[in-house]
Amino acid sequence: MTERERTRDERPTALQRVDRELLGEHLDLDREVNRLAAMGEPTRFTILYLLATDGETRSGQLAEVLDRQQNDLYHHLNALEEAGLIGKYRDGSNRIYELSPLGEQLVPGVFESIRARAGTA
Repeated sequence: MTERERTRDERPTALQRVDRELLGEHLDLDREVNRLAAMGEPTRFTILYLLATDGETRSGQLAEVLDRQQNDLYHHLNALEEAGLIGKYRDGSNRIYELSPLGEQLVPGVFESIRARAGTA
């Protein structure tokens, strides 16, 4: 039986504790872990930083500052969107990216913590 096939009650005690004390009935451990994993890739981490500090940004601008082709960047943007951390909308022919409401709750705190540890706050 895989971890995914186990019900919450069949999971190891530590995972049950995380479910009970941290996630409650509405959040899913795998989803939260995947969200953090999406943040942990260097290009995605940088995209999140740029969106957190600069706000709404066109995909072309992101590609330019990251020295990437726009098409090469889309899989990173899609991964962050699937993780619920960013959103996008169209403005004419441009795709504009921004932190999602969840991203706005989560991402700035991550970078504030890093700044504090780096002494650049």
